[in-house]
Amino acid sequence: MSEIRELLRKHFPNLNDPQLLDEFDQSAQIKEIPAGQAIMNFGQHIREIPLLVSGLLKVYREDDDGNELFLYHINAGQSCAISFVCSFSDRISQIRAETVENSVFITIPIEKMDSWMRDYKSWYYYVLATYRERFEEMLKTIDSIAFHKMDERVLEYLKRHSKVRGTMKLQMTHQDIAYELNTSREVISRLLKKLEQNGYLKLGRNEIEMLE
Repeated sequence: MSEIRELLRKHFPNLNDPQLLDEFDQSAQIKEIPAGQAIMNFGQHIREIPLLVSGLLKVYREDDDGNELFLYHINAGQSCAISFVCSFSDRISQIRAETVENSVFITIPIEKMDSWMRDYKSWYYYVLATYRERFEEMLKTIDSIAFHKMDERVLEYLKRHSKVRGTMKLQMTHQDIAYELNTSREVISRLLKKLEQNGYLKLGRNEIEMLE
């Protein structure tokens, strides 16, 4: 069994059509990207579709003034729906996807999207499921901005990070949080202190320990 097939079997078990696996063997590549690198950037033409097999990604949106807002994570076994959209419409990326950890991807050329969607049901349903997952994540982000107070947004942000990282201790600064929630460090520091006083977390040096 090829390395690509073994990775697909482990992380994308629903992509099991024998002919589709042959296509992966012929067209896909395995790429390793270190932490802190953008695999997709604002204004970039999408040339390949990344399927994450290990590591973690963060996805950001940028406004007209260059401010960025954290949208969601991409975990192992997932992909970015934006890359699918861009592959269909030949549009440039409107998001930035950055590796949080050293990450490994299976990448496929975007030219394969049309024929794979037509010829392989497993790929068709995988793309639809990816759209649904990302749409639900986007709704959570919109709900947080529209309906929650800032302290609730901060707490929800920390809970999401704790869940995807699999740890109660988060290595991040107040400035990191402020940047991703598009607010000031002073606001974040004040709210974190309030959350600590209310027993939700414990603050350390560049570390936040969740207590629930």
